[in-house]
Formats: sequence, structure tokens, C-alpha cells
Amino acid sequence: MDVVHNDSGPQGMRNAPASADAYAALGWIEEFSELARLAIDEEDDEALRRRYEDELLRRAAYLRAAGLFDVVEIRHPALRAMLADTR
Repeated sequence: MDVVHNDSGPQGMRNAPASADAYAALGWIEEFSELARLAIDEEDDEALRRRYEDELLRRAAYLRAAGLFDVVEIRHPALRAMLADTR
């Protein structure tokens, strides 16, 4: 992989081209965010909300293993508690 110097950044900072893995990771984060919003907003259909939560928690395990929650804070109290319970 070629590394390209970025003159607009701090001295010595280098940027590499985005890889397919980076795009896949962004997709997982986007899906996680959407599922979190859906789970939080769903008030009428308990079965649907539970499906959203199950899928959300499945993705959270992978994102936690990748270290996302070491650098990102979940601010929604119910979502933060749900994720804390699954450790």
C-alpha cells in the first residue's frame, strides 16, 4: 500500500488510501447507529424493538472488539446501560 504525504496536516502526518476494510467498518458503524435510533424510537411494537436491540447488540460485540467503545462515548442513558449489561 502506498503512503502519501499530506502537506495540509501536522508535520510528519501521513495518510494512506482508504481500504475496503475501512469502508466495511464505516458500514457497521452506520448500521449500529441506525439500529440504535430505531430501538430507541420504537414505542409501539415490542417485538420489533426487541429485534432491533438483538441486532444492535450483535453488532456491538464486534464494534467493542474493534475498540470503538474505547474512543466513543454512548451518551443516550438507556442505550449506554444496554451496552454495559452485555459486557
